[in-house]
Amino acid sequence: MPELEPRSAAKPQNWLWTCRHTFEPTLVAELAIRGVRAHPVLPGLVQGQVMTADVRQALAELDAVYALQVLPEAQLLRGGSIQQLALQVVEQVQPLLIPGQIDGIDGPVAHLPGPSWGLHGLVPAQLKGNPQPPMQRRVTLIAQAVTERLRQTARIVLKQKVKSGRPQLLVQMLLTEPEALWLSIAPVLPLPPQQAWPCAYPAGLADVADDDLAPASSFRKLHEALACMGVTPQPGDSAVDLGACPGGWTRVLRQYGARVVAVDRSPLAAHLLADPQVEFKAGDAFAWRPAQSVQWLVSDIVAFPERIVELIAAWCGQSLCSNLVVQMKFKGEPNWPCLNAALAIARQHGYFARAKHFFNDKNEVTLMACRGGDGG
Repeated sequence: MPELEPRSAAKPQNWLWTCRHTFEPTLVAELAIRGVRAHPVLPGLVQGQVMTADVRQALAELDAVYALQVLPEAQLLRGGSIQQLALQVVEQVQPLLIPGQIDGIDGPVAHLPGPSWGLHGLVPAQLKGNPQPPMQRRVTLIAQAVTERLRQTARIVLKQKVKSGRPQLLVQMLLTEPEALWLSIAPVLPLPPQQAWPCAYPAGLADVADDDLAPASSFRKLHEALACMGVTPQPGDSAVDLGACPGGWTRVLRQYGARVVAVDRSPLAAHLLADPQVEFKAGDAFAWRPAQSVQWLVSDIVAFPERIVELIAAWCGQSLCSNLVVQMKFKGEPNWPCLNAALAIARQHGYFARAKHFFNDKNEVTLMACRGGDGG
C-alpha cells in the first residue's frame, strides 16, 4: 500500500479526539501533559494542533487514555451538496488506494472489513451515544457516494467480500454541519495482540447490546474493554472475577463460555450462583489467588488506586493470568502516578498493557493487559 506522504513539520496539523462527554476537560489536561495544547469544540470532541513528520510516531505518543478515538491531520471540507462533499473526499482518498483495495466495501458507516482500508462516517450527536443522531442519514449518503465514485473511477469489478483483516488505512468523516465535514485519512497503528489506533469502531464506540439478565449495568464496561482489546474469552477458558458481586462481569464471562471463579464478600445474583460453571468464593478479593494460572482476570472492585497497583503487581508478577481487565477508580482527578505505575509493572513482566476511559466508565479507567506483549 502506498505510504502516506509525511506532512511538513513546519506547519501544525489539526487533530481531533473523541471522548466520553463531560470528560473533555480531563482529556484536554492529559493532552497538555503529552505536549499538545487542545480545547473542547463539541460535547465529546476535542481539537488540538500536532506538529510531526511521522504520523505513526505521533499516534503512538498521543494514544491518550481519555480519548476514545483520534482523527489525525483532519482537514475541514465544505460543499453545498452530498456529491460535492463526496467528490472532495474521493480526491483525497483515491491517490492512496491501488486497484483491488476497495473490494469488500458494502457498508457506508460501520467498520468496513476489507484488509486495506476502512471508512467511518460520524456526526456530533453520535459522540453522546444518541442511537439516531441528527445528520446520520446525510453522512451515510456521503459515504455511499464516496464508495460508489471510487468504484467507478478505479473501474474495479467487485469479486468477493473480504471477511477478515484489519484496515491499514482509516478514512474518517465527521459531519459537523450539513455542508461541512472534517476529513481524516491516517494509517492504523497496530497494537498487540489485536488492538489498533485509531480505533476500529466509529468514534471509538463499541456497540454493546442490552442484557436483561445482567444484574448490573456495569456489564457494558467489560464488553467495551473486550471489544477494544480484540481478544475475548473462549469457551472453556478459566476466568476469575474479583469483587464480583452482584455479577455483571461474571455474566459477561459466562456469555463467552468461560468457567468463572467469582470472589467477593457478598454473594452473586441467584441465577449466577445456580450456574454450574460459576464457582463462588466468599472472601477478600485482594488476598485470593488461584492454584494455577488462569486465562482471564477481571475486576471492577471499588478500591484506592494504590491497591490496584498492588493487585497488578501480584497477578502479573507471578504470571497468574494471561489476560486481564481491571478498573482503577478515582476520587476527583485521575491518579496518574498510580495509573502509570500499574501499566509499567504489567509491561515489566511481559504484558502488553494499555488503559482507556470508555464511554460507560465514570470516574475510573480500565486497564487491559495481555501476556506476551512487547512493552507497548
